[in-house]
Amino acid sequence: MSRPVSRRIAASIAAAAVVVGGVGLGAGTAIAAPGSIGSAGAAATTGTTPQQGTEYPKSATVSSDNIQFTREVVGDGTVAPGQNVTYRTTFSVTNGLDRFLAKFVDVPPGADFTYVAGSAKAHGKSVDVAVDAPTGTVTMTSAGWRLSKNTGDTVVFEVTYKAPSNLTIGNVYNSGVVFKPTTWLTDQNFPNVGAWVKARGSNAGEAVTGSLDASGFGSSGPIFSGSAGSAIINDPSSFIGDIISRVLSNGS
Repeated sequence: MSRPVSRRIAASIAAAAVVVGGVGLGAGTAIAAPGSIGSAGAAATTGTTPQQGTEYPKSATVSSDNIQFTREVVGDGTVAPGQNVTYRTTFSVTNGLDRFLAKFVDVPPGADFTYVAGSAKAHGKSVDVAVDAPTGTVTMTSAGWRLSKNTGDTVVFEVTYKAPSNLTIGNVYNSGVVFKPTTWLTDQNFPNVGAWVKARGSNAGEAVTGSLDASGFGSSGPIFSGSAGSAIINDPSSFIGDIISRVLSNGS
């Protein structure tokens, strides 16, 4: 057996052992302080290296006429290479004049962040989207999502992206929003809202997921979902044997 293949087997077995031993459940994750909700206007865009002493909040609130929206990174405001990050954008109105949104466009933190199919939601329900390949933007349209101060109607959009595997650890990435009310002639563009996500290193569970993907087990979802997760829990010895077989096959 060649040395590179033996090293890959050892690494895969070690990774699987961590999960079987119960260590790979987010251990080692750096929990960032929640970001404050403030005004938009961040000058920097995606891939910015943080400056010392500069705060990069994970959420921001923006107003256009009487329409107000808050955009936030769901979770602790960080993402590891190859992992998912979800954005939640909540629209409301600030006075008694009702509005109806005809279009919402989610602007990812970079074109290399890819939309996770089926993740787009409005009012908590899945919606059809159009994804622009060059930019990665995700567009949702409607006859009119109602925003009302009198009845308390708001609309909440959620979109999830998979981060690229070549993220620079420590960099921060901005994101944005485009929307259009039914009676307005032009889109309202906010490409850099100021809701930042910071790239961090992978924790133990995420490292195992990446190892399994590389070995042909092929799932970017949670480590304990699907057939691979069941195999870990129900028959760990056979699961590790499968890893050895896969690595030998891939290394031959």
